[in-house]
Amino acid sequence: MTNGFEDLGHSRPDTAREARTGLPEVVYGPGKTVAEIVAVVDSLLAANTGPVLVTRVEPAVADAVLADVGAGGAHVPAGRLLVWRPAAPRGFVLAVVSAGTSDGPVAAEAAEVARAVGLTVRRFADVGVAGLHRLLAVRDEIAAADAVVCVAGMEGALPSVVGGLVGAPVIAVPTSIGYGATLDGVTALLAMMSSCAAGMTVVNIDSGFSAAMAAFRIAASRERAAATGDTIARPAGATVRHTGPAPATAGHEGGTVERMVHLETNVDDVTGEVLGHLVERLLTAGAADAWVAPVVMKKSRPAHTVHVLAASSAAAECERIVLAETGSLGLRRTSVDRVALPRTTTTVDVGGHRVRVKTGPWGSKPEHDDVVAAATALGLPLRAVAARAGAAAQPAAASLVDAAGSVPDAAGATSGEPDDVV
Repeated sequence: MTNGFEDLGHSRPDTAREARTGLPEVVYGPGKTVAEIVAVVDSLLAANTGPVLVTRVEPAVADAVLADVGAGGAHVPAGRLLVWRPAAPRGFVLAVVSAGTSDGPVAAEAAEVARAVGLTVRRFADVGVAGLHRLLAVRDEIAAADAVVCVAGMEGALPSVVGGLVGAPVIAVPTSIGYGATLDGVTALLAMMSSCAAGMTVVNIDSGFSAAMAAFRIAASRERAAATGDTIARPAGATVRHTGPAPATAGHEGGTVERMVHLETNVDDVTGEVLGHLVERLLTAGAADAWVAPVVMKKSRPAHTVHVLAASSAAAECERIVLAETGSLGLRRTSVDRVALPRTTTTVDVGGHRVRVKTGPWGSKPEHDDVVAAATALGLPLRAVAARAGAAAQPAAASLVDAAGSVPDAAGATSGEPDDVV
């Protein structure tokens, strides 16, 4: 293996592509023998760590390749796709919208390739412009996606309509579906290339694969931007640099401004038990915070608003959990800035039990679960164990003394000397 590729005689797999683009080279199945596909897949699996894909494979070929490569691969018939090591969800939502049922195979290829590379996919089928009310019925759900792949044949009008309704990037895929004057997809291709919906991207005829890869590049670019611009350590007096909308009013100097996603939905037919379970699931899924607030809806109906605060990487999964657990037909998603003050976490001993304590510039707070476990074992009130843990963490708190020289006490107040806690 030299110069970033392996010479197999019949093929030269680009073993360095993952390092350049974030994904290994993808294998196009048609025209290759089973032996050739197997050799290329083996090479890519050995040289890379990400997903390895073979596109446009027929069932018999897929079975033969899987038998020769060994365990770990999967055939996805709907997408005519072979997949090894599918990527974990990235938190990027892709809407795959198709005009007619006949466009389904191309839309399926786009959807399955997108899933394999880590995008969260939502399908919207048979919403062509001949029945515009079908599209308008799901308009808000499509608009909530981070990007849209729009698949259409015939006159190819659907992407232009979608492009005028949503603010996300739209990737148009012409298909070869239609009668004679459609010219095997050329009519749809030219219509999409001539669209007045500004900024729309158009890929090749029937190429759901190309559309999925375009969406992947958008997702990867957003992740790079977030890594370099959306989480900013902010020393005293420094200018906050942001990508996207302007940040909220600056908070405590020395804090970190983090770009987060705020999800919320109102529900009036969900029990308290379900809401409690929902909050637990959201926190387990990576939400930074989740809470429920009572509200009064129209016609004086009592209800609750479910709130979720999550990083962009966890937002899509949190959104899925909220919709599944509550049965809500939609939710609101906004970008917000969270100012996080510097803090340390120390582990202290309370009666032989370990309790973690978070300490910031203005006080200390023991981890509730640790306090419960220690209090139960010791037969003491929660507040007594919390007080002991806070007192034991005072040396760590002293390292975060505020500008006035006062030290946060165990209850979160500040004074010249820490309180004595028994």
